[in-house]
Amino acid sequence: MSFFNTNEKSELRARMKRKRVTLQSLYPRSGTQLSARFPAELLTRPGLVIAGYRPIQSEIDPTALMEKLKSRGAQLCLPVMQEDKKPLMFRAWTPGDELNFGNFDVEEPLETALPVTPEIVLLPLLAFDKKGRRLGYGGGYYDRTLKAMRAANPHVCAVGLGYAAQQLDKVPTDGGDQSLDWVLTETGAMSVTGKTP
Repeated sequence: MSFFNTNEKSELRARMKRKRVTLQSLYPRSGTQLSARFPAELLTRPGLVIAGYRPIQSEIDPTALMEKLKSRGAQLCLPVMQEDKKPLMFRAWTPGDELNFGNFDVEEPLETALPVTPEIVLLPLLAFDKKGRRLGYGGGYYDRTLKAMRAANPHVCAVGLGYAAQQLDKVPTDGGDQSLDWVLTETGAMSVTGKTP
């Protein structure tokens, strides 16, 4: 449990959003650097289903990484938001496929795209720590999604993508927060659990 109260967590989110905007301008090649830092041990077999995301605001851009994973034989997908408080679902996606704008102006695959279940989930963050605790936007979408996925398959691997400077000594958490298995930044990969899919 965290010693932070709700107001402190909200203030931390606001501060880390401002910091991430600065980091995005300081490190314009960070998305490309991610693709060079992805740990080879996570690509356990061809056809592995990997969920990425389309960046919004100042999120680090995973496009180059996803293109590289596709070239290595991965099957890609993107999250689709369902009704409020429900876990995300995922639909197959290949770079270049047509996308729709969903909630919060997030790009999502068309409804005709095949629903799939990822084995690795790449997800954005505002902050992280060495124990894999992640600070998100506060909506709980990825936390609910990972909780449901891990209940069905304990080998699901969550990989947070961000800038190295987003690391904190400790990220405040509550009972619903799901930890990361790996963190990937422009400077390298950090294994938290050692889990592979």
